[in-house]
Amino acid sequence: MAKVTCPACSGAGAVGNLVSGGKVQCPVCGGNGTVSTSGLGDLTFDYIFNPPQLTANQLGVPSIVNIADDYDFLVTEVKVNSTGLFSVTITDQLRNTNLSSAPVNGENYAGTAQLPRVLFSPWKLLRTATVVASFNDRSGALNTIQLALGGYKLSG
Repeated sequence: MAKVTCPACSGAGAVGNLVSGGKVQCPVCGGNGTVSTSGLGDLTFDYIFNPPQLTANQLGVPSIVNIADDYDFLVTEVKVNSTGLFSVTITDQLRNTNLSSAPVNGENYAGTAQLPRVLFSPWKLLRTATVVASFNDRSGALNTIQLALGGYKLSG
C-alpha cells in the first residue's frame, strides 16, 4: 500500500488553528504526514469550472463540468482564483443534489492554490456525472473566476 505526502498539512502532521494561532494535529492524516493511496488512481486530477467573465452584479452564470466516463472521481479539495467577490451554488445533476442550501460566498466555499479547502469528508462524483456551478457576481465590476475541484480518479 503506497503512501503519499498529506495534501492538507504538506507532510508536517499539523495544521494551523485560525482561532488560537497555534498548531493542531492534521485531521486528514492523523498527524503522521502521509495518506494511503490504496484505492486511488495513480493520478491526481482537477476538474475546472471556468465561467465566462461575469459582469457587475450578474446572477446565475452557469459553468458545466462533465466527469469523464473512465473513473469515478473523489473530490478532496476545492480551490479558486477570482478578480472579485462572488457566490456559487454547485449541483450534481446525476444525483439531482445541490451541495448547499443557498449560494455560498466564494471566500467561504474554497481556498487558494496555496491553501486549498480540504474536504474532511471527500465527495464522490460518479463517472459520467454532470456538475453545474451557478455563479453570482458580488463585486459590482467585471469578474473572472476559475474554480477547481481537486482530487483523485478512483481505480476500483
